[in-house]
Amino acid sequence: MKKMSIGCFLFVLSIFLLSGVNAQEQNDSTKVSSVSASSKEEKNRNVMLNAESANSPRDVNIGLPFQGDIVILENDVPVVYYFYPTFPTSAWRVDNSLSRIGLLSFEEGALLYGKVGFAVSSYDRDFSRKFKGFASSSINSMGSSSFDVTLTGPLKNGWGYMASFYQFNDRANGANYQYSSWSSRTSMAKLSIQKKYKKGSVKLLYKYVDDNKPAVSSYNPLLYMGDGETKALDNFSLGKDSYLPGSGIIPTVDRYQNTVMADLNSDEFSRTESHNIYLVGDHEFDNGWKLNYSGIYQKMNSPLSIVFPLSLSILNVAEQNANGRHFYKLGTTNEYTGKYVQSMYSQMSPQSDCEMYTVRAEMTKKIKNHDLRFGTTVQMFHRAYDVLTGSWRMTVEANPTIVTTTAGSDDPMYNPYAYGSYADDKWEKQALYASDDFKVGSRLDLSIGARLEHQDFTTYSDPYKNFEGLEDKELLKYKAKNKWNKVAYGKFVYKLTNHFGLLGDVCYNVDNKTTWDYPYRDENGASIDENGYTAGFHITSTGLVVGHPRATKPKDYEISVLKSSGGVYLNIGKKLNLVSKLTYIEKNNILGSATLDDPTSMMGVRADFGPEFYNIQTMGWSTDIMSEPFKNFSIHYLLTLQKPEYKDYSVSGFGQTYDYSDNIIPSLSQVLMEIDPSYTFGKGKYKAWVSLRYFGKQYANETNAFTYNPWWENFGGFDYYVSRNLTFKLQVVNFLDQAGVKGKIEGAAQIQKEDIGDYIGKPIVASAIRPRTIELKVNYKF
Repeated sequence: MKKMSIGCFLFVLSIFLLSGVNAQEQNDSTKVSSVSASSKEEKNRNVMLNAESANSPRDVNIGLPFQGDIVILENDVPVVYYFYPTFPTSAWRVDNSLSRIGLLSFEEGALLYGKVGFAVSSYDRDFSRKFKGFASSSINSMGSSSFDVTLTGPLKNGWGYMASFYQFNDRANGANYQYSSWSSRTSMAKLSIQKKYKKGSVKLLYKYVDDNKPAVSSYNPLLYMGDGETKALDNFSLGKDSYLPGSGIIPTVDRYQNTVMADLNSDEFSRTESHNIYLVGDHEFDNGWKLNYSGIYQKMNSPLSIVFPLSLSILNVAEQNANGRHFYKLGTTNEYTGKYVQSMYSQMSPQSDCEMYTVRAEMTKKIKNHDLRFGTTVQMFHRAYDVLTGSWRMTVEANPTIVTTTAGSDDPMYNPYAYGSYADDKWEKQALYASDDFKVGSRLDLSIGARLEHQDFTTYSDPYKNFEGLEDKELLKYKAKNKWNKVAYGKFVYKLTNHFGLLGDVCYNVDNKTTWDYPYRDENGASIDENGYTAGFHITSTGLVVGHPRATKPKDYEISVLKSSGGVYLNIGKKLNLVSKLTYIEKNNILGSATLDDPTSMMGVRADFGPEFYNIQTMGWSTDIMSEPFKNFSIHYLLTLQKPEYKDYSVSGFGQTYDYSDNIIPSLSQVLMEIDPSYTFGKGKYKAWVSLRYFGKQYANETNAFTYNPWWENFGGFDYYVSRNLTFKLQVVNFLDQAGVKGKIEGAAQIQKEDIGDYIGKPIVASAIRPRTIELKVNYKF
């Protein structure tokens, strides 16, 4: 850990005051006043305090790796149906138009939408009885800035309005993208009109979002020194420099082998535009039943550009030169004389055509000691998109340059069998759900709920790769009709005394999926592998090659998730609020990657031996404490000990079997801590706070050969409440100024522990920790 001198601090402070910040909101709703089986939201979570991004919710670790399960809700409906290619943050941002943000419990997210994990919930403002304005502006030391303003007020006869505008210019971690001044730029506007009447209200809201995000890449080259230690390269600053080509031009091919040089700075590959219409309302009937309803229709053209290492291997230029291979900057005869070259893979979706609607309606009523709830959701999501892919090499440095092995060549592809693809998918879902929160006597609180969802899925896919003239060939069609997704949960709290008791829960979730394993085919309809070969032996100019095509068909399958926990709570008002429990989670029948490299091939031959299914199992113990030991001071502490493991997971190919069963899942720590103290003083005008999150040792690949040492995510801030209408918030992300990496290492699935010595002192690629960032935000009400 580096120490920061006063002079250094003043210098950085002056820079940040002259440049820019997107300050993250500190979620202050961390107090737990009581323990209840009917709790619908998670407390003690700084939802928006994200160490990886200034504009996304944090990923709350529950012992399962992220697989697109987490959802963000706005006005009780998801902001997007699915994260590919429609990223949630391309249709949703935190600004003054939102009246509140929360985090739904695991069970509530499953009941409402069948999701696994914690769902972020947010709600747009209702109109106010008199004109009001809410404005915010922020800057940070990396050059990011934001501004937003929201206006609300009445019209006549129970009518009112809300209008807002939001602008965010993001420099991310200060990376110098040579092809763009920004890592993303987002504009969002909302306009709503609302009618309140005696029995309820109805609101119509339009939201427009224009989000420019050039590419998705969090990879950084570095040296792996063994035993969890890493070291930065001399020519690359971890977490700050860009590991995307400085030109912003990414080599790809479409599904018929036409070369497309994708420009990350063009609208086609970076700009998402969405139109969203919400209808939200509530109505109370004379018999005591209350109806809440919400619906969204969304039209979105959304590109998605992903660039990642093709394999673990980073080539040493000197060694390659000694073997007669030289590298030249694309389109020139200038030989590259640097130290390393990296093999890369691009997966680019140009602006896609996506359409979605979701409707949710819910009836509630309290009957004696029962809080009853009956609801329904109807969802449709249609996406039609191309995927362009490419295999190419680039220099290992900040803002790399694309290279080839032929002097003067304009062809960047080193693997001629890169594939594009096309898909046209449609999901249709209709669900019913119900829950009951009730008491049994004076000591037992119970909550039960269930969801039953009907699902139809249809997809069209083009398997004909690399063959021009087949554009009119009939697409493969697959239907998975009349599938049923199921959720059930139960929760209890038993009060042994007025302050102490037992609690527990169980949740079971079944979701239908479809494998994406259409075989590639040649012009005759025969299956070919990722290298373009049919099954069997092939004599080529470089030697004998064996084809390994996938011969499987698309099929549907079920993923099941079981979560159960039990423990104790102690609640002594503000002085101490404690929950301690054991939790067990298992997720079964997960579709995994089975792409392997041939260890005997000098040509870089790889083949896909999927589909491969595996399970995950996590046993953990967590203790969550909230306390106000003395006036104006509060502290939150969370300790989690867990063991997230692969189960029944092995991959076979090229005569070898790789067994990952009982290994720890990469990028998930077994020890987690969260410490959040805060102190308010000066008659409530000032608040100082710190948020610390400890991540224990992590494994970086499936065999657990690579490891990372523990680290802290750390935040600190100072809030100054000048008046009821004016607030200044100063925040420092990573004030300990840690530098390092985390996350899964691409292409390392086949590296065994006994071979790790071959990689010590050698370059690898992983995700970096966000560098220190100072942020200032001003909130003003008028």
